[in-house]
Amino acid sequence: MADKPTARLPFKDGRPPHLPCGPGDVAADVLLPGDPDRVALLRDMLSDVQDFGRKREFALITGRYKGQPLTICSGGIGGPSTEIALVELAYLGARRVIRIGGMSALVPQIATGSYLVPDAAIGMTGVGALYTGQGFAAEADADLAQGLRDAAQDLGLTAHRGTVASTDSYYLGQDRPLPDGTEAAFLDGFAQAGAVGVEMESQVVLSVARALGLQAACLLGVHGNRATNDWLVDYETTQRNLLHIAGRALFRQQ
Repeated sequence: MADKPTARLPFKDGRPPHLPCGPGDVAADVLLPGDPDRVALLRDMLSDVQDFGRKREFALITGRYKGQPLTICSGGIGGPSTEIALVELAYLGARRVIRIGGMSALVPQIATGSYLVPDAAIGMTGVGALYTGQGFAAEADADLAQGLRDAAQDLGLTAHRGTVASTDSYYLGQDRPLPDGTEAAFLDGFAQAGAVGVEMESQVVLSVARALGLQAACLLGVHGNRATNDWLVDYETTQRNLLHIAGRALFRQQ
């Protein structure tokens, strides 16, 4: 990589244009939440933390979880910023990535406060279509996904299995009403295609990771249920459990 940034690849001295870090700052194992505030929330769960700060929606820390190196980097909302984070993380040495985030269930059996480890992600994201083609089901790394389910079980937590749907839209694309009362009906289509939940990034994480040669899986906390209209008000415990589950899965904690 050239020391001088170019329009084609605007890295400077190995530092990417978006993530607030450089060579040697990123561990091989990375957790990818969406919200940069969740990076700060999880910071006290790591030891030996280096905080590299924040640029735009990208906050990044590297520390140790139960003695093992781990990076937590926020990817922002939706596909474009998530792709930026994944590509730049790969340049900096990431090898395994787990998306940790939230979703809304589409079936009543998946209660708020539980978890989903999807086998695959379908949906309608622009980045997913760019990397894998429209309508493609992006698959999780099977070993990593099973490790997440096993880790949740070890911790006494419920982690469901199934397909998740991803969409670039939080409002119209998830059947939420607009100010003028306009509503769509995409969720029924997702459910008919086999999805048990909906969110905004998993299809992108899994499709981009595959193109980059990364192992990737998703661990989703259920903060809403569209079948029952239940909404999880206090999400902090769920967020912290995401790290416990993912850390145990990555490092085979007993």
